[in-house]
Amino acid sequence: MKKVMNIPNILTMSRIIILPFFAFCFFLQSQFGIYLTLCIFLLCCLTDFLDGYYARAYRQTTKLGQMLDPMADKILISVAILFIVGFKFVSVFSLIPAAIILCREIIISEIRDIASVSRKIFKTSKLAKLKTASQMLAIALLIYSKAIDSVALSVIGELLLWGASLASIISGIRYYRQHHLRLF
Repeated sequence: MKKVMNIPNILTMSRIIILPFFAFCFFLQSQFGIYLTLCIFLLCCLTDFLDGYYARAYRQTTKLGQMLDPMADKILISVAILFIVGFKFVSVFSLIPAAIILCREIIISEIRDIASVSRKIFKTSKLAKLKTASQMLAIALLIYSKAIDSVALSVIGELLLWGASLASIISGIRYYRQHHLRLF
């Protein structure tokens, strides 16, 4: 029997615990606060990479980790998107990809819930991992662009956010097609 409290699960839980500090830093509304926000966000992204790496490399995957890791990612991305939109780190046009990403996360969470009740295996696809990475990169770039007050980096970050929303749609459709018939 695998230990539930292993390194990957500790890293995942630490990501969830750090999130309130990440959110709080937006309220500091100073350059220091923005840099601190960015550092905490990058730390969360690093823990996401490391928990997956350790789980696979050392065969430490657990049911708890399979449930917590995607939830931690969804919470991180959702909180980050809500705050970059709420604190106007993006233009009004970026509300569209932000809404797409948030809606996809809610829908996929429901499909995961149904799958778990039905005891179906719901593995993360490579496209979904790419989607998460592109969301993290876009958000990090948008926070950094605000810190250094760079319009060019902000535009690049917003374009990446649009790309991440496209990946969200495509991976969401693939998940739905792959799982909806087996769930009902």
